[in-house]
Amino acid sequence: MRYILAILFVLALEPAYAADKVAPPDFSCYPQTQAFRFYLSIHTNSARRFEDKHLLAISAFPQGGAFAIEYSVTEGGSEYDCRNVYNWALQAEHTEQLSETNLTALRAAIRELPAASVSPPIEWLVIVSFRDGTNWVTRSYDSRTLPKPMRQIYGIIGERFETKQTK
Repeated sequence: MRYILAILFVLALEPAYAADKVAPPDFSCYPQTQAFRFYLSIHTNSARRFEDKHLLAISAFPQGGAFAIEYSVTEGGSEYDCRNVYNWALQAEHTEQLSETNLTALRAAIRELPAASVSPPIEWLVIVSFRDGTNWVTRSYDSRTLPKPMRQIYGIIGERFETKQTK
């Protein structure tokens, strides 16, 4: 009898867990150029991100697919950003060590990111990936209507002028 009750209890909880699962963003509507697939691999290659001890990765495309603005933060708070012109150059590279206070605030903002992803035109696309326990989670947002936690993340890591100009 206990066994049957245990099974019924698990089955009753199953729909709640299924509802908690969020589908990853669909990037098939974007030009599948070699450059875009490369920029996307930064977000989809979770093994590489875990190996490099990354906490956060962000890519934005303010000029369409011409280049990507990339940000990354490691678990230890090392922030890196650059303009990545595919197969050509990493430009205007910048690094910074986040303070413990800022790293704590960054982790809090990441936890508050909305689960829903959107598919805006590529020039307004912002791809955000982050470590969530043992998972590497990817979301996409519209730079014209960024959620408040994303604005907080940019405030903590220092948003570059290229992505500020797209709003």
